[in-house]
Amino acid sequence: MTPENLSLFTTLTLVFAAAIAGGYSAGRLKLPTLVGYIAAGIMVGNILPTAINRPFLSLIADTGITILLFTVGIEFSFQRLNTILRTVSWAAVLQIVLTAGMCFLVLTFLQFSFLPALFIASAAALSSTAVVVKILSEHGELDTVPGEVATGWLVVQDIAVIPLMVLLPAVSGVVLSGKTDALAILIAIGGSIVKTLLFLFLIFAVGKRGIPKFLSTVAKWKSQELFILTTVGCIFLATVLAYLLGLSAPLGAFIAGLLIAETSQNHAVFAEIRPLRDLFAVVFFVALGLALPLPLLFPFLPVVLVMTVAVMAIKWVLVMGLARYLGYHRKTSFLVALSLTQMSEFGFVLAAVGVSLSALTTGNYTFLIALTFLTILISTPFIARGHDVYYHLYRLLERRLPKLFPVHTESVQGRHDYPLKDHVVICGYGRVGKYIGRAFEMAGIPFLVVDYNHATLAELRARGIPVVYGDPADRDVLDYAEVEYAKALVIAIPDRHTQEMIIAHAQTLKRGIKIVCRTHHEEDQRHLKSLGVQVVIQPEFEAAVSIVTRLLSDFGVAPDEVSGKVARLKIEHGLG
Repeated sequence: MTPENLSLFTTLTLVFAAAIAGGYSAGRLKLPTLVGYIAAGIMVGNILPTAINRPFLSLIADTGITILLFTVGIEFSFQRLNTILRTVSWAAVLQIVLTAGMCFLVLTFLQFSFLPALFIASAAALSSTAVVVKILSEHGELDTVPGEVATGWLVVQDIAVIPLMVLLPAVSGVVLSGKTDALAILIAIGGSIVKTLLFLFLIFAVGKRGIPKFLSTVAKWKSQELFILTTVGCIFLATVLAYLLGLSAPLGAFIAGLLIAETSQNHAVFAEIRPLRDLFAVVFFVALGLALPLPLLFPFLPVVLVMTVAVMAIKWVLVMGLARYLGYHRKTSFLVALSLTQMSEFGFVLAAVGVSLSALTTGNYTFLIALTFLTILISTPFIARGHDVYYHLYRLLERRLPKLFPVHTESVQGRHDYPLKDHVVICGYGRVGKYIGRAFEMAGIPFLVVDYNHATLAELRARGIPVVYGDPADRDVLDYAEVEYAKALVIAIPDRHTQEMIIAHAQTLKRGIKIVCRTHHEEDQRHLKSLGVQVVIQPEFEAAVSIVTRLLSDFGVAPDEVSGKVARLKIEHGLG
């Protein structure tokens, strides 16, 4: 084995060891694994700087981000993009522009030159889809109103990477050439836009019809290896075309993903590419940490800390204000804003582009990596405990902050509108609550819905179903919902802190009221029952019971035995 080959194996061994250790540590600390990968990379890169073959690692990392953006394109699809663009698109675009502008001014005040300030400010305007979606998914909140709004906002931000990858290189080329007049900048930007449109036209003209037929033909060969090779070939073909036109190679991969998302093979492609994506993406994030030399960071650490606070504060204020302007409840607006305070992993891509264009120095690159890492590290625990943070600040600052938006959106209609008795109050009308309500509607059981989703409540009100707009965790809101006259209360909201507040307020309004509550975690069952919940439902367990019941019957197990085994499962699960 040659010394060069040994260097390659040593590099990969260190990278994978760092990824395993960092991912495990992050999991133990309940942080996203991405944070662990970067942190472990920082440690290895600073402890063993000479043991890493950086050119080789850079090639692997570039491949990783290309495949990552390809899979992002597959998961988007044009249909999903169209739905999102009709909701929060203009607000998200305005937030990106305002955040970039304000951060640019702060960076200029901190003595950054034009191009570094432009790249860092552009990166600061975006938030991390990977971090937010992972946290929301772990807490079962992707289908909640804040989860849906935050996800839609993030998609628009991810799309914004495309124009940023086009405009930043164009502006950099003009500035670095010494032409600083407005006309030269406009010509460069115009040229980049024309090349981008030409690239998109070629890709869509050839790919819209050609790629589906081509993949269908390959799928008929019934060879998994050939299918994977063909898919990877499509990715690299798109990246080569983008590069030849002077655009970003990852941009080509993203567009190729969007095209394949429209084919019938999209799920098969994603399933085959995902292991490669995960492997190469891990290398990419570890490589980011390896590129952060701590000795170079220490001299401007105070500036990094100041900028971290500035970025998170600017994004929170802007997103909170825009979400409130759109008419979302104050709790929804707060949680969405809190979710978007960190910077995005796409900022690393922009940083790499800036270095390749000589627009960023090594110090600027180190600053940007450190800034991104700190915002992710600080925001993660706040996002994970967003409901706790909201209620704490709400109690502390409710009467001290000016009301910047009309209060009518917070109001609930009085009890004279709902002369209900022996009804059911449903808190939360998402994926679970809507089926409960529909069943009650068909059975003729009176019920009332408490939620803060404007669209859902408007639809229910049009159907003549009583609704109360507001936060179910607010005692006054439950009072308006006539809880003291209700026969039962259904909590279809997955957040534990909100559940606890609803339970406490409901029992002060009517002690002994029957409460049915959902939960995603087995360990919460005993706690909820200790608070007075009579029935705790875990959707995952109920799905398992349903599957077992059907399969046992198919295998000839008698109905009485099926019931006995299901009862045994419920006892073991804590529901007996």
